[in-house]
Amino acid sequence: MAAIFLDLYGVLADSELMNRRYNERMAEILWRRYGGSLADWRRLQAESFVFYQDEGAKLDARPGPEREGDAWVEAVRRLNADQVRWMFDRVGLRMPPNPVEFSEVLEAETVCGIDALYPDVKPALAALKAAGHRLYLSTNANRANAESSLIGGGVRDLFDGLAMLETARAKKDRPYYWRRAFEIAGAQPAEARVVDDEARYLAPAGTLGARCYQVIRPGRARERGSFPVIDALAALPGLLS
Repeated sequence: MAAIFLDLYGVLADSELMNRRYNERMAEILWRRYGGSLADWRRLQAESFVFYQDEGAKLDARPGPEREGDAWVEAVRRLNADQVRWMFDRVGLRMPPNPVEFSEVLEAETVCGIDALYPDVKPALAALKAAGHRLYLSTNANRANAESSLIGGGVRDLFDGLAMLETARAKKDRPYYWRRAFEIAGAQPAEARVVDDEARYLAPAGTLGARCYQVIRPGRARERGSFPVIDALAALPGLLS
């Protein structure tokens, strides 16, 4: 049976739904804890996400070696903390002594309470497990977001491992990421099936020898690659059988 690597946002979880509920839930947590206006916290959280995306684009523009290993992990962790600091600065709050740990605990608390999975995901995962496949999450996100998303969706126990920021230690457009992902699964690339909505993340896995499938859900604009396309995760168990 195969080791199946499943992308988080776009394959398992609806990113738009997650972003909306993330904003609402984190704002409510911060409002309860620190006071002020709930509407202001929601506005600040949304504006801080724009800051995060802009700074994330700068990280993506770094030379290749700086987007792998310890340098990449620490850069992303600092950025996550800087997003929370961005909000705190604007309401006159001082960041706690360990900003990175604080931001990760806050994110985990936020995401653990959100189920943003697509409706077809749970039955598809159950069918894949019943067929004897091993399931691995493949994501650019950190543990506080990635594992917490599975917990919030009630499917963490179906996964045999997690290829994410802290374990794969690169972004998914790097062969470095996929070599580590296959090591996490103890699988050769030929034994792996990789499922993602972004063709650019499938390309390096395919080059290494994995069989890849692109999910393009209805209404989602995605650049097609040279991989078989399915419009829902529900189609995957049948393909693999």
